[in-house]
Amino acid sequence: MNRIKICILAWLFLSIGSANARIDFNKPCNQSFDDIFKLKLPKAQIRLNAEIEKNPNNAYAYYLLGLQEIIDVFSSENELKYKALKKSIPLRLKQIEKLGGKTAHTQFFKGQLLFYYGITQTKFNDFFSAGSNIRDSYLTLKNNAIKYPKFLPNNTIMGVIETFSGTAPASFKWIINMFGVKASVKSGMNRISKMALASCDEDSDLKYYKLEAQIFQGGMYHLVLHNEKKGWEIINQCTNDWKTNLFSNYMRSSFLIKIGHIEQAIAVLSDKPSGTDYADLKFLDYLMGVAKLSRLDTDAEAYLISFIETFKGRHYLKSACQKLAWHYLINGDYANYKKYMAKISTLGYEFTDEDKQAANSSKNTSIPNISLLRARLLFDGGYYERSYKELEGKSNKNYSELRDQVEFIYRLARISQKGKKHVMAIDYFKKCMTLGKILPNYFAMASSIEIGSIYEEQGNLAQAKLYYTKALGFYKNKEYVNSLEQRAKAGLSRMNN
Repeated sequence: MNRIKICILAWLFLSIGSANARIDFNKPCNQSFDDIFKLKLPKAQIRLNAEIEKNPNNAYAYYLLGLQEIIDVFSSENELKYKALKKSIPLRLKQIEKLGGKTAHTQFFKGQLLFYYGITQTKFNDFFSAGSNIRDSYLTLKNNAIKYPKFLPNNTIMGVIETFSGTAPASFKWIINMFGVKASVKSGMNRISKMALASCDEDSDLKYYKLEAQIFQGGMYHLVLHNEKKGWEIINQCTNDWKTNLFSNYMRSSFLIKIGHIEQAIAVLSDKPSGTDYADLKFLDYLMGVAKLSRLDTDAEAYLISFIETFKGRHYLKSACQKLAWHYLINGDYANYKKYMAKISTLGYEFTDEDKQAANSSKNTSIPNISLLRARLLFDGGYYERSYKELEGKSNKNYSELRDQVEFIYRLARISQKGKKHVMAIDYFKKCMTLGKILPNYFAMASSIEIGSIYEEQGNLAQAKLYYTKALGFYKNKEYVNSLEQRAKAGLSRMNN
């Protein structure tokens, strides 16, 4: 009899727990998700707080609130908010576990938050915790995929981790080793595609996970597979709401800058959505400053100064100072050039390749050659003819420093490459590899990668593999080493597949 009573009580307890546990994809939550994707973070927070007050047992609302908190910290890099985040995310995970029940969404929500939280922790140099959380994210989603194989949203973040792990620079390998991941670009991209290509109703919550997968897919095509055309095709499609979506505006403009479409990038940034509903995304000032500088516009300084003076985060401040110094240099203002080069050491952190390069350059007392600097900026902006005119009629003899001689050859090589003059480009790149291997600058390593990309484009995979491999051997080249190493490894991964 006692055993029967215990069973009845246990059943009642479980029934009560199940009744309280719920994941309600209601209209206020879906509107909040839409707000988060548009970076209407203050608006999303208000909505979610109201939803939780009304429906305190909705696990979906706690997931979205955690996501909103993470994105707010990621974009602002606010130290105080990060301290609060370290307390709130473990709480959100417990709330989701308690209220979500044993469903595919419960573990999926946890895996998603752990990943984005881990990525955010890297911004604050909390690498051990970041690696641990990203690892837990992968394992959570992997186990969820085994239990619920038809639940496609599991695949996106798993695919991102697998793809990145397959090409990660050596300095990140200790984190990757914690994941327990079988690193594979091919497998990772296939996983992302499962969600990116899935069919779903317009009013389904799955549309947000599909959009997330498409954004990652476009980024991976560009950053890992180095297929700019395919990457832009995807990003172009999923950011066509850039006039009303701040995140789309950021994604679209930053992608356009990376592929050298500066005119379009400036047009997008000039028409960004704004107002109290949106997050205050200071990084867009940096992007506009970079874009304007690439066109040699005289008003580039206004945007770079705005970023330096108003952004209270950690990253790209050193890079912004360097770019502002370059602006003054090419306009003949040596006093302000020196002022902002000196300021590099006082601001920000050395984490991104851009900030590391700026920090290293600030220690060098030699002033960059103005014609080479103008050629570089114009080339990065996609103005190849204007870039060539800065170099036209010159030779190595015009430059006394070995660094400048190598850069002169490298600029000619890149311009030739863009003009499809591949034989000439390869010849220039090989000279860069020979002369630049003893320098701390990136020219030799980058040249080897570019030769590899030319041979890959031509279908000569053996030669492509050879030069991607050679790129990993330029140990004295320290500039942009993480991104260049990733490019070389991505190339080798493509060759092996």
